[in-house]
Amino acid sequence: MSVVLRPAVPADLDALESLERRGFSGDRFNRRQLRYLLTRARAITLLAVPAEAGDADGAVPPEGRLLGYGTLLLRKGSQTARLYSLCVAPEARGDGVGRALLLALQQQARASGCSGMSLEVRADNRVALGLYRRAGFRLDAWLDEYYEDGCAAWKMILTLGESTGAPTQAGGAEGGQVVRQRTPRASATASATDSASVSSQEQTQDPTDPQHDAEEVGPQGASQAPLPVVD
Repeated sequence: MSVVLRPAVPADLDALESLERRGFSGDRFNRRQLRYLLTRARAITLLAVPAEAGDADGAVPPEGRLLGYGTLLLRKGSQTARLYSLCVAPEARGDGVGRALLLALQQQARASGCSGMSLEVRADNRVALGLYRRAGFRLDAWLDEYYEDGCAAWKMILTLGESTGAPTQAGGAEGGQVVRQRTPRASATASATDSASVSSQEQTQDPTDPQHDAEEVGPQGASQAPLPVVD
């Protein structure tokens, strides 16, 4: 399968919302949160779409044709980009889509002047942990009861070195669900909806909350690196 990665635009909102429903049984972004990420957050969101007429040129993919997406959050004054969401459609898992998105987001972080990346991942998601380890991430902190079902999470970090180049071939051991980094609004130990903390006691703000501080607000994808085609 040949896949094109491209920046998301506000017109992709319906396709992203559909992918959220298909890709996750819980801890989903709602439409308001997705719209915020596309229009107001200081973020870069990349889509994986089939390399077919009408998709490769940036047209909005029809429902069911969005194969995956990843979102990177950038904070003013910080050298660390945060992998905020990584989602692969069920029918595209095992084809290297998650790996392609992850490597492309690393390139975007470098292009934005960042020297590192961080993320949180379910402690019981061996597939995602393997994907991130192979990409160079290492374990940094254990987060108790991080997800809405009580599952713990690992915080992982990556030091960004020189670019290793764009992925050129889909494939690899990505077979299971690559779960996004998520904190439920009901959590008493972390802030609302997907906001990460370095420890289970330290709270941070939700970039999808209109009251979030202005350091997370800005134009999306201000410094975009060239994106690869995955054959």
